[in-house]
Amino acid sequence: MSALPRVTEADVDRLAEQVGLRIDPTDRPDVAAALAVLLGAAQLVMEFPLPEDVHPAPVFRP
Repeated sequence: MSALPRVTEADVDRLAEQVGLRIDPTDRPDVAAALAVLLGAAQLVMEFPLPEDVHPAPVFRP
């Protein structure tokens, strides 16, 4: 697994502003850490190799 993406408090501020969230300044470090973990998980999913014959289903049926 590669290193977690670096997320700064400034990144948190920019993202919060884009979606209209107000984040308490004391919570910014924890939000940045959580976002880094989420981005790391998303990176693992996106990098997972799939065979060429695998295609997404238009409808999810569990």
